[in-house]
Amino acid sequence: MASIEKRKDGSYRVIVSCGYDVSGKKIRKYKTIELPPNLTERQKQKELERQKILFENEVLNKNYLDGEKITFAEFTKIWIEKHAKIKYAPSSLKPCLARLKDRIIPELGHHKLSKIQTYHLEEFYNKLRNNGSRLEDFYTPTKNMSEFLSKYKTGELVQITGITNKTCLRLKNGEKTNYKTAQKICKIFDLNVQKMFKRTNNTPLSDKTIKNHHTDISSIFTLAERWDLISYNPAQKVDLGKISKKQVKYYDDEQIAKLFKELESEPLTYKTIIHLAVDIGLRSGELCGLKWKDIDFNTGILTINKQRQYISTYGIMERQPKTENGNRTVTLSSQMLTMLKQYRQKQAEDKLKLGSAWKNGEYLFKHDDGQDLHPTRPYKWFMNFLKRHGLPKITFHELRHTNASLLIANGVDAVTLSKRLGHADKTVTLNTYSHVIQSKETQAATTMDNIYSTLKRRCL
Repeated sequence: MASIEKRKDGSYRVIVSCGYDVSGKKIRKYKTIELPPNLTERQKQKELERQKILFENEVLNKNYLDGEKITFAEFTKIWIEKHAKIKYAPSSLKPCLARLKDRIIPELGHHKLSKIQTYHLEEFYNKLRNNGSRLEDFYTPTKNMSEFLSKYKTGELVQITGITNKTCLRLKNGEKTNYKTAQKICKIFDLNVQKMFKRTNNTPLSDKTIKNHHTDISSIFTLAERWDLISYNPAQKVDLGKISKKQVKYYDDEQIAKLFKELESEPLTYKTIIHLAVDIGLRSGELCGLKWKDIDFNTGILTINKQRQYISTYGIMERQPKTENGNRTVTLSSQMLTMLKQYRQKQAEDKLKLGSAWKNGEYLFKHDDGQDLHPTRPYKWFMNFLKRHGLPKITFHELRHTNASLLIANGVDAVTLSKRLGHADKTVTLNTYSHVIQSKETQAATTMDNIYSTLKRRCL
């Protein structure tokens, strides 16, 4: 049975009685309704009756959520099913779930949803900034561990340990990991963790990581506010302070020239991959998703409309580009077109040579037997290539930054660059490469000096 009462502030409250609890206390559910001020008395009564019926049905059908009763942890489970799993790409969902499980829920999960205030969130973020805010220390392979791991191929380590391909590769490259992984691999090979790994003290989380936590929390409260479980989103008023932006890394002219020189003696497949990454600034997933039909050799136009990624627990996935503007067409350089023609010719020769043994993969980049390259292969090969040739270490993604820096240095404007890179808008481009653009400021002043000199000569 539902009833309506008017409150002192002019709003109305719908009350639904749901029987009695085990102690004999009456169970009631409440919902506050605020009506538009321009309604007539008749319209008000009609709307209140409608709201009363809707709310009563929600309660009786057990579809009613009460922000005063439900905890943040309980609502987060609903948010994951109703929002995150639908809206987020797997590559974004996985780290989001890890942040929720490891830090956000342990800190905020026990609070009632409607009781969390901006203050609580800022206290949480300050805690993340403090030294020791990481869940656990880092463990870096010692020289002994690096020598031990070098006896195994990455694929062999994955099979033996069950650890992901990327983590095994990072370990072989001497990069840090967490205690759980260090302990697991040492247990499998009967090694001493203390001798094989060096423990690194906790360091604060980066501003970017804290912002990612805030984005997750804000999205959860946005849904709760939209569903009228809370009166406002406390995350909207949070002051994160100035977010220090990490400058992107990239190769300069001299380094890229050396990179291209060393590539001359490498297999054509990987030579083409690296050149294409530098020529257009493709993301790794976009590059691995290319097919021959995406290239128009007559016009020199490349169509980018998908990406192919490997995500642990999900496997290899093909999906849409990262942003809406990621669906784009770009013009290839004449040198890049020539190299792609050479690579296509090589594939045709390999196919003819192998006959029925040819695997006939559907994507552009393949192994010599025609099997599609695994999406993690370009990254793995590139890291090994840099190490073999003693080149400065950058990630595969930083070849994209190298492309951008080369184009900026040679006068390509932000709008054109943004379209080629597939950024959501030119603001992303300007923010990402602000320091590169700033380095052109002195050159602009020199250009003005040249203009003044020309004008003076004309006046003589």
